[in-house]
Amino acid sequence: MKRGRWKMKTVWAYLDGKKLVDVVQAALDNNMTTDDMKNLLIRENPGHEVTFKVQ
Repeated sequence: MKRGRWKMKTVWAYLDGKKLVDVVQAALDNNMTTDDMKNLLIRENPGHEVTFKVQ
């Protein structure tokens, strides 16, 4: 049996180009969906550029 077939991927939030938080883990910790967590991060950081990348 082959191992390592699936790589674990997650969604990272970047605030003004700097890595801020693992969105999936933060959503799990707060009992929220990832979409709700993304919206919360955008709402809580007005005036900053919040981007999301899957890695």
